[in-house]
Amino acid sequence: MIDLSVNFAGKKLKSPIIVASSGLTETVARVQKAEQFGAGGVVVKTKFEEPMMAKSPTPRFSVLSHGFVGDRSLSFYSIEQGAEVDIDGYCDEITRMKEQTDLAIIGSVGCVNDETWVSWSKAVERAGADVLELNLSCPHSNLVIGNAKSIGETIDHVTRLVKKSVSIPVISKMTPQMNSPLATAQVIQEAGADGLTAFSRFLGLDLDIETQAPIMHGGFGGHGGPWSINYALRWISVMYPAINIPISGCGGVTKWQDVVKYFLVGANNVQICAAVYMRGYEVIETLLNGLKKYMEEHGYNSIEEFRGNTVPRIKQLSEYNREQVVVAKISEDKCNTCGSCAKSCIYFAIDKGETYRVNDKCAGCGLCEQICPSKAVQMVAYA
Repeated sequence: MIDLSVNFAGKKLKSPIIVASSGLTETVARVQKAEQFGAGGVVVKTKFEEPMMAKSPTPRFSVLSHGFVGDRSLSFYSIEQGAEVDIDGYCDEITRMKEQTDLAIIGSVGCVNDETWVSWSKAVERAGADVLELNLSCPHSNLVIGNAKSIGETIDHVTRLVKKSVSIPVISKMTPQMNSPLATAQVIQEAGADGLTAFSRFLGLDLDIETQAPIMHGGFGGHGGPWSINYALRWISVMYPAINIPISGCGGVTKWQDVVKYFLVGANNVQICAAVYMRGYEVIETLLNGLKKYMEEHGYNSIEEFRGNTVPRIKQLSEYNREQVVVAKISEDKCNTCGSCAKSCIYFAIDKGETYRVNDKCAGCGLCEQICPSKAVQMVAYA
């Protein structure tokens, strides 16, 4: 029988999907919606100490399209701020979430002063939160925007401070914008954290070229999306064998295969946000159904049976096979003579006749196979 439960930072989650800190988790009603479709937990929208962080500009979301025609990606770009209520109202909402759902409720605070870190963390604990996430990574916060050189020191100091102040598990959320995520993960572990979240979104900028000004609110914005998963997978695969605390993978999930990939590199659970904003809470159920099917097809009864399986299979730079082992082959019956393959070939390895053909200059790079719209190109063994 398939068991999707996981244990994270001392708390058992009935499913491995956590809805990340955002407007999606700000109220009881929204959290109940997440539970309805199978989430195992939520990180409540962060309460920030800075007053300006309690109010979001409007509009606050933009979906940015990138790429060539037929090969498009997107960025989910936003300036969504923290919880609007004061700390008492925030804690009251956490209490109601605990009373009205069976989810793991993870509180989230982001402070400036040590006294506030301590008092707010204790308040969240008294409210009944199962776990506390320290938001030291929000792309809109002054910590990330104006204090990048000392993020590591701040994470170490705050994690130790809060760990001494509360008895519930404490996890630290990491920004991807640092010199060495691995070194920071090790700092978080040494500071006593019970887990970490990797990662928050990047801080970016988009422009309107007619007004020559930034879009929406006129400044920087957080941005994530499908493109961000590869960064997270890379660093989690490095963290997993190097630290002993659980990792919550976050960033770029749009389909169930992405969830599987996070587990294969060692994540303990997966946080999602943009996918829910753009597809609704129903996407949680879709992700879980896909995960179940994968586990059934591979004979796994629990996530632990395949978690981290990819890590020992990752080759180092010196281990790559640099001999040419493949060449391109074009199926004439599938070729629509669009010429995409020839235009992209820097080796001049594709000749045009009635259709396109590969000559002996092919280096086996594989690009033509990837961009052929009619799937006429295949990479075959190099003779």
